[in-house]
Amino acid sequence: MVPRIGLAVSTIGRPALTELLTTLAGSTVLPAAVAVANQSGRPLDLPSDLPYRLVVVESTGGISRGRNAAAAALAGEVDVIGFPNDDTLYEAGCLGRVADAFTEDTDVVACALVEDGRPRFELPPSGLLDRISIWRAIEPATFVRSTTFHRFGGFREDMGTGCPSPWQSGEGTDLFLKVIESGGVVRSRPDIHVTGRGERRDLDADQLVAKHRGYARGTGYVYRSHRYPFWVRARIVAAPWLRLRQLDPSVRLATRLALARSLGRVEGLLGRVLRSRPTPRRGAR
Repeated sequence: MVPRIGLAVSTIGRPALTELLTTLAGSTVLPAAVAVANQSGRPLDLPSDLPYRLVVVESTGGISRGRNAAAAALAGEVDVIGFPNDDTLYEAGCLGRVADAFTEDTDVVACALVEDGRPRFELPPSGLLDRISIWRAIEPATFVRSTTFHRFGGFREDMGTGCPSPWQSGEGTDLFLKVIESGGVVRSRPDIHVTGRGERRDLDADQLVAKHRGYARGTGYVYRSHRYPFWVRARIVAAPWLRLRQLDPSVRLATRLALARSLGRVEGLLGRVLRSRPTPRRGAR
């Protein structure tokens, strides 16, 4: 039997959400239902003539809480849940291929998130993901069996973008690691593409550095929570400096980003935020 696919979307009200919902109407396999967690603080103006059920729930507290609320609204209606961003797009055949990928023993299917024509992360060609390769999976391009998602309690709401904690990423990897560590199956399917819009660069340098540090804290916290060995922890702290030229064309900004990532990962590994030195007052000796 073909599994019923549902989508759980958390949004802050971006106009791109309308494009996601309307393009889904052209899928060769339609979603059984789409649930939108509205974290914009205002009513959403969404299409009403869609060939699938659309439900909107109100939410606050960050992307993990929003996705959990949306997934709860799909309970009993779907067998598999995807977690697109509000500006994600699916090719017409994507959901059909995802449905075919869910064999009886599969808990999670990790697809390729393609941005500007290239995958953001290179997944293994095929087979199962493990505690090392799982870091190449990313939530907007990943689908989870509904029973598996609810068995593990969904995403940790103290992790992820917008959550009320320092750990501003890592909620998806944390969940996928729980599946792997319990003996579950996470399949790599880089041949199935999900389209992303890429990282937004409408931030000034200070905002961008702060964003990277928050994300890095979440990364380090996952490595701490899942007890990775010391040599792996040391490697992730050093890694930003080995890819300095990839961070930004500006050497100054790239250096700031590398430092933010390294310090953020250290903070996550320690489980606490390091205090910044106060800026000396003008005229102070």
